[in-house]
Amino acid sequence: MKDDDELVASPMARAAFYLRVSTGRQAEHDLSIPDQRRQAHSFCEGKGWTVVGEYVEPGASATDDRRPEFQRMMDAASCRPAEFDVIVVHSFSRFFRDQFQLEFYVRRLAKNGVRLVSITHKMPLAA
Repeated sequence: MKDDDELVASPMARAAFYLRVSTGRQAEHDLSIPDQRRQAHSFCEGKGWTVVGEYVEPGASATDDRRPEFQRMMDAASCRPAEFDVIVVHSFSRFFRDQFQLEFYVRRLAKNGVRLVSITHKMPLAA
């Protein structure tokens, strides 16, 4: 399993952002989509990664996978070759709330060489 440091060794890594808030109220009072985007750009810049796409899901809960942009992103990650090497999220809860489902999708991504990285959490995820 590659860790973030191994991805850094490859400055040609292509990154896609997954940006999500659950509600309009959360966007106003919590971490907004523009804030997540700004932090993700800064994170990728620091790693030398090239941003090749973003998937934005305003007002969508992460309790299940019935999110159009999430599905579009997973389709792009499942192409051979994948359209990007890493998915960057602010926190893993932006990707999925349920730990079991999070792990399921991390493994699915890893099968095609795509990693999920949080800019705020270091968490060992299975690959």
